Amino acid sequence: MSRIAIANQHGVLWARTDGPLSAPVSLELETAVLEAATVGRYQVIVLDLSQSPTVDSSGVGALVRLQTALATKGRRLILANPTTAVADELRLRDLYAFFQISHDLHPDMDQEELLLASDL
Repeated sequence: MSRIAIANQHGVLWARTDGPLSAPVSLELETAVLEAATVGRYQVIVLDLSQSPTVDSSGVGALVRLQTALATKGRRLILANPTTAVADELRLRDLYAFFQISHDLHPDMDQEELLLASDL
């Protein structure tokens, strides 16, 4: 049973996983998001991390690979609503600024609102 949900919300690809972002879920999420973004030709991809209590090195690696792969194709990845533990792990690894991270995002927001909602 997959713990990954992917949906089209106002032309934006929203992906979410419930539970820790660790192996093998992180690899499954990475593959699913890349495939869905490519097939659907989405320009903005939101990864909702509100239900991911923790992230380990495989999860961090998957996030970095996703960011890199999408950016090289001219697409935007937004990490939405990360839990404190996930945000702290990205800061600890000096990766927080590598991503566009935003809190208080929801699927009803349109693409422009999402792109302007970056945390500083």
